[in-house]
Amino acid sequence: MSGSHRTLALALVGVMVLFGLAKLVDDGPKYSAAADVANSLPGPQTTDGPITSDSITDEVDGDASTTTAATVAAPDSTAPVLAVNADCPDTPHAAIVDRVNQRGALCDNGAITYTFPITTANSQPDPGTYPVYAKDIKASSSFGGHYSTMTHFVAFTRGKYKGARIAFHSVPTLRGGAYVQTLESVGTPEMHGQSSGCIRVVPDDSVKIWDWLAIGDKVRVIS
Repeated sequence: MSGSHRTLALALVGVMVLFGLAKLVDDGPKYSAAADVANSLPGPQTTDGPITSDSITDEVDGDASTTTAATVAAPDSTAPVLAVNADCPDTPHAAIVDRVNQRGALCDNGAITYTFPITTANSQPDPGTYPVYAKDIKASSSFGGHYSTMTHFVAFTRGKYKGARIAFHSVPTLRGGAYVQTLESVGTPEMHGQSSGCIRVVPDDSVKIWDWLAIGDKVRVIS
């Protein structure tokens, strides 16, 4: 083979090799940093916030039942609205119960004058307006599987499961004097559902409510 023919043949081989390499690169997997990160994530991803499953115990007026509830982190724009003056009942002295926000309020002639944290049941009392029908400076309960006592018991409705009285009262104490929950935990979401149906409040607030509400005054449950 002459020198010119050999040069031409080598040139053709070179072109074929380059074409083959280009083909391999074109047909092979392409690397993407974003795709690599996405493929390493464990399972489906969402920008809506974490979803958790919590076991919630609601004694529902004496009968303990455990349910599982999904909690979705809500955006700030859907933050719950607290009670306003328009929620006040029409008696000169009145009160508001807001189970969703775990807050209560006292009303003076249609205006909220005092707010306080509460711990309630998950499922009762239902929204509505109720008259105060009984006041006992001391009361006791065996709901929740234990005996407890409480003070400044202001009753305004009855449980829809057992018919037991539902009232504002101080955080109950067990035999020996220990509180069934810490006073600091009253009003926290974690304790929502720990009451059998009544409205638990810290001792100082139970005195304020006792002094403020008389028989016939109204309590409005707004959530």
